[in-house]
Amino acid sequence: MRTEDLKRVILRMFGSREFYGYEVHKELEAEKVKVGISRLYRVLTEMLRDGLLEGQWEKGKLGPRKRVYRLSNKGRNEREKLLLDAIDTIHGFYSEYLLNLPAETNVLNSVCKLMSSNVDRKGEIAFISPEYSVMHEKVLSLLHGDVPEAKIYFVKPGSLAVDLDLVNLWFLNGTYDSIPLRDNYVDLLLVVDVPQKDDFEKSLKEWRRVLKKHGTLAIVTPNILIHEYDDPLSIGNFIEKYEHKAQEKGENVEAKALELQLRKFFNRVEEKHIVDMAIFLAS
Repeated sequence: MRTEDLKRVILRMFGSREFYGYEVHKELEAEKVKVGISRLYRVLTEMLRDGLLEGQWEKGKLGPRKRVYRLSNKGRNEREKLLLDAIDTIHGFYSEYLLNLPAETNVLNSVCKLMSSNVDRKGEIAFISPEYSVMHEKVLSLLHGDVPEAKIYFVKPGSLAVDLDLVNLWFLNGTYDSIPLRDNYVDLLLVVDVPQKDDFEKSLKEWRRVLKKHGTLAIVTPNILIHEYDDPLSIGNFIEKYEHKAQEKGENVEAKALELQLRKFFNRVEEKHIVDMAIFLAS
């Protein structure tokens, strides 16, 4: 195994706990990774020198001193990067899987038909997202396919570049709480994720402003951002939790509070769940 690959394996195996060199050797053997003990200690020394590890000597009760290792701040950051890179890879494969499901079982088709069912043939749709990915592109394309004569306004940060060419698709620079559209204008307002809880009410007032009287607001967000879950998490919620660190800081609005806020402005509010996503429909 290449030295850099061996370092990554060591970073992955040991999170917050301390460990001895012989423990590393035992765990590597358990994972069928063969490495000589002398080479292993050279790699550990190199990781100390690189600042990935911290180490101190301990007196042995019956024998010589032993060095105990732990990850440094730099090592923990590098370990976190390894995890996020792996999550990004899994998300890519999972997105491809979802996108290639047949129409009758494709969840994105179901979601888009659910949201566009009340949109007039020549209506207006606003899509708000601070990010853009292949999933966003698919949703926009499906909405366009469901109501091809409707105008779709993609409201996004000015710095976000989007390469998507659809008839009747317009790009507007804006945010959750600042939408450059006039009052009572859109039939469907689709919001991806949710603002932080301190900004939610302000954003909600803006969403209600641009919606027509009988329009529909659809909020699509990962379950983990608005619901509390006990450990152990499902693999999907684990991935979403790591991709959205704000959950751990308590910055996102919770589901009950979100629903209460929605009911201040809308007569009908319902929550649906598809895979690891929550969809709130308000009209």
